[in-house]
Amino acid sequence: MTQTTANMENVKSVKKRNVPLADINFGNVIATVSSKWLANDWLTLKWHDAAQFQTNATSFNNILQSRLQKGATRPQITQSLKTLDKNIDTALSYVKGYIIDKYKKENATSYYAAFGIEHRGKRYMLPQDQNRRIAALHLMIDALTVHDFATKEYGVAYWTPLRDQYIALVNEATTMDGSVAVQVGDKNTLKSDLQKALNAIINALKANYPDTFKQEMRDWGFQKEKY
Repeated sequence: MTQTTANMENVKSVKKRNVPLADINFGNVIATVSSKWLANDWLTLKWHDAAQFQTNATSFNNILQSRLQKGATRPQITQSLKTLDKNIDTALSYVKGYIIDKYKKENATSYYAAFGIEHRGKRYMLPQDQNRRIAALHLMIDALTVHDFATKEYGVAYWTPLRDQYIALVNEATTMDGSVAVQVGDKNTLKSDLQKALNAIINALKANYPDTFKQEMRDWGFQKEKY
């Protein structure tokens, strides 16, 4: 039971904004109930047992903890991408200058597509969509070499690590978001099973303690009579 209790304490210690408070409270209840059930072997269910309940409770709280940790990390990735986007916009203005200096202002826009630059509204810029922006960064690096800008201050040596870092951050964000989606599904499945078991335990307490079941429920950690 140590693992479940530790998980419960860890969940409490992390900011709760990334996980519904109801799930935090539910995680605390199942941790307490699990400990109590393991210590009271008189309570049996034909379709479920204390060991399986503990396993499910631990898994549920592990998912909450993982979600909280990912939720705390995701804003950092988002901020890093925003910083890179600003650096890209700044460097792009210099690349446009290189193109204008070499090919004249009236001809410059005809070369922009080769550098991944597109027209949007009243501006010429790299795509906002992250996957399209990555494709544009590849074009940018190739075009810098083709048009003899590779050794410029904002040439290949500048854009290559910027592109690589951008790709790494986008991949990290995508992987994290996908993992969270899977965990939400797993959490909901576990919660459904745990709720069924909690309700069965409550009914067992009512049947065995008809006069004092409310006190027994509090002792077991229950916060209400139905889940």
